[in-house]
Amino acid sequence: FEMKTDNHVLIVGAGIVGLTAAALLSQTNKHYCIHVIDINKPVNSHFNEDYDLRVSALSRGSVDVFKKLRIWEKILAKRAFPYRNMKVWDANDIADGSTAIHFEASNYGLAELGFITENNQVHAELKGLIETTNVSLHYETSIKSLEKSKNRDGLVIQLSNNQNLNIDLLIGADGANSATRELFDIEIKKHDYERKAFVVHVETESDHLDTAWQRFLSDGPIALLPLGKNEASIVWSTTTQQIELIKNLTNDSLNRLLSEATDHVLGNLKVISEYASFDLKYQHAKTYTKDNFVVIGDAAHCIHPLAGQGLNLGIADASYLVDVMNTTLRKHEYIGDRYSLRVFERERKSANWMMLNFVDMLHKLFLNSSNIIENLRGFGMRLFNRNSFIKRYAMKKALGIDI
Repeated sequence: FEMKTDNHVLIVGAGIVGLTAAALLSQTNKHYCIHVIDINKPVNSHFNEDYDLRVSALSRGSVDVFKKLRIWEKILAKRAFPYRNMKVWDANDIADGSTAIHFEASNYGLAELGFITENNQVHAELKGLIETTNVSLHYETSIKSLEKSKNRDGLVIQLSNNQNLNIDLLIGADGANSATRELFDIEIKKHDYERKAFVVHVETESDHLDTAWQRFLSDGPIALLPLGKNEASIVWSTTTQQIELIKNLTNDSLNRLLSEATDHVLGNLKVISEYASFDLKYQHAKTYTKDNFVVIGDAAHCIHPLAGQGLNLGIADASYLVDVMNTTLRKHEYIGDRYSLRVFERERKSANWMMLNFVDMLHKLFLNSSNIIENLRGFGMRLFNRNSFIKRYAMKKALGIDI
């Protein structure tokens, strides 16, 4: 049977999530005419010997999406670091203590739990892939005006480069401060964590053993994510005051501070990069869809980085949305119809809501320093460690696959 071949899609935001959606749609490109715009200049994507400061822990679910796009091998060939174990412990215990939580890939018959990858490398491979397809990609471009089409379903959009488009579906993948979300008056539920994430790469005295380490301190968690041999990336959720203090430290003092904050679990640490910080907030769109419109990725939700799930949730959004769109076409229905988009919203909003609130609860639980809560926390962590059912369920959710 013939499908409608002129399904026009505009994706706003050429980050990892937006480009993933475009790449997946272009795999079924007979049926889609795809435009991607981004307000920013294109980023320089030449491979760099220095690590990108922004790294992500890609879950197996995300890796599967990149395998489907045939770019995973290229990412691996350049640089991606497997983590096979995870250790989480409270500041008042030690990494091998009775309340520490330990996950091992081998317990689930897996070679690894996931991979630490640099965001700019993933982005470069996606952009390279997009350039081989018929997706039209425009940088330094935004929406100038938008209105409902008078003589057909859909939207008439004028871009800032004065190009006019008739669009069946507009996908907002334009990040936490999404302009498209505002255009469609979508409200968000949000609260500020009044914390920043401090990010820096370090050389470690001891071998990281392909393990992601995370210690919960009184002001927020500090994670050591494995990079190359004896190298790791630190992501520390801490107060603005602590970050101000860090800015005035000598290198030696910063090395000492980070070694102590991570309980010398990898020995003495030595800073080997610039550092950066960014604000942390909880944010969730009250609805993901309107007629001819859907939000995905950070435009729909922002999560605390303590579980390393932010990018994975966005990639899962993109993948599921494309599945829903393809199913809609097979049923000879209209991709811009809110009724068909609601299938996407129901699935992803509940999955994202669970992850956002689980992480939010963990964050609050570990910041609470009352003795009762500390004792309960220790009890809970011991219980979690011993209950293989709960542990397996948590792993399934975090890895984005069935195990």
